[in-house]
Amino acid sequence: MKEYSKLRITEKDENIFKALCDLYKEKDKQTGVGPTEIGIRVGRDAYDASAYCNASLKKLIHFNKIEKIDNGKYVPLEQSCQ
Repeated sequence: MKEYSKLRITEKDENIFKALCDLYKEKDKQTGVGPTEIGIRVGRDAYDASAYCNASLKKLIHFNKIEKIDNGKYVPLEQSCQ
């Protein structure tokens, strides 16, 4: 994985993580949550919602807060979303 310098979780990342947790709890927990759904939840338009979230989602994976599942969607790790 690419080596990051000064990598930290920002307020934007936290908002995206909270939106992911909320959506994950609302849906049945077998399916993940797509980046477009997350972006819309944090107030972005549908056309750029996914792009807005992608960098933050990669960072959250790096910090072991979420994981990407096979269908291209994301799920929070159990211990991090409470």
